Amino acid sequence: MKDRRWLPALFLLVLAAMTIRLVVTLAEPAIDEGAYGDFRDAVYAPTNALLDGVDPYDVDAFLAYYPDAGNAFAPYAPHHLLLSIPLAVLPHGAAGIIWWTVNVALLLALSGFVVKRVRPDWAAPGLFGVATVALLSNPGRFNFLTGQPALAIVLGAYLAFTSSNRWAAAGGTMLALLKPQFGIPLLVLLVASGRWRTTVDGAGLAGLLALPVVVALIFIDDGPSDVLRAVGNNLDSSTGAVVSSFRIDLAGTIARWADVRIPLVVQVLIFLAAVGLGAWLIRRWGRIDAVTMSVIGLVTLLSLFHLPYDELILLWPAVALATSDCGLGKWRWWAIGAMTAAAFNPLTVRFFDLGDGLDTVTTLLLLVALAAVATGILTRPRLSELPA
Repeated sequence: MKDRRWLPALFLLVLAAMTIRLVVTLAEPAIDEGAYGDFRDAVYAPTNALLDGVDPYDVDAFLAYYPDAGNAFAPYAPHHLLLSIPLAVLPHGAAGIIWWTVNVALLLALSGFVVKRVRPDWAAPGLFGVATVALLSNPGRFNFLTGQPALAIVLGAYLAFTSSNRWAAAGGTMLALLKPQFGIPLLVLLVASGRWRTTVDGAGLAGLLALPVVVALIFIDDGPSDVLRAVGNNLDSSTGAVVSSFRIDLAGTIARWADVRIPLVVQVLIFLAAVGLGAWLIRRWGRIDAVTMSVIGLVTLLSLFHLPYDELILLWPAVALATSDCGLGKWRWWAIGAMTAAAFNPLTVRFFDLGDGLDTVTTLLLLVALAAVATGILTRPRLSELPA
């Protein structure tokens, strides 16, 4: 990247503007809109509840304990609560500042990961350029302003599929498992890619970290059955807003169009069809690279409950497809065009009026991207099989 020393300054300018917007739009107590509302409701408050002997998965108990929450605690995996303890023991403001710092560091780390694998000649300026584009995108902006942990999950997924270090890959898988809607399809696709050891190690590490939280919940709720009942009610509450305009997964979009709740059996069939297609395409492609990660990301987003910030998993594929053929031929342009339009989808609302707008369009664009990548894979001669 020739003489792009201005890119770090541009990144700092965008970061400053985004931070000002965050500070002036902070979520008010008990309101479900506003900046860092998800940090409050999904990171800080539920972990405080656990430390004070309240089951955060129990919707009624959690909201009674922390009336300033705007939403019930989403069904994150138990080890999410364990990893959040260092933030929960701090005052809310201090914890928010540290979380801001962690998210900026993760954004730069994720951008560095992408640049190293796509265009290492871009060096540091390219890192800041990618970070700037990511921050300005719909998923990057959404993640930054809500305080979601999506960047950690995405970086974890990348490490799980690419790292040659056994424990780095296991740690990445553990991070991807923070959100079950990421972790469940990613575990299936890890197996499909031949990374059995990573699958077992990552799931085992996540289980080991979850164990003390599960034990604490059993004592808090007076038995495993009450814990399971609380988690079941939490899942029902969290997925109840089936017509939410923010959902980008296939079941959410169908529910929004039809204005009905999608039966569980249909949701399971959608999941199985999506991950089955993904596993087949991974085996067909035969190697783990940006094309494989585009399949993994698109299938994951469409198969289970997801919101726009989760599109950050497509950062590596999008940059790679934008800068080289990647072996998809002419289908590359369809794929990168759809991914880019999805990431900056406010531009498309002027031309489409489907359902509630933004995220219905996003779902359709993700389907187009998946179709393009799949066609590119299937029309190219088969590469060597993945290693066992």
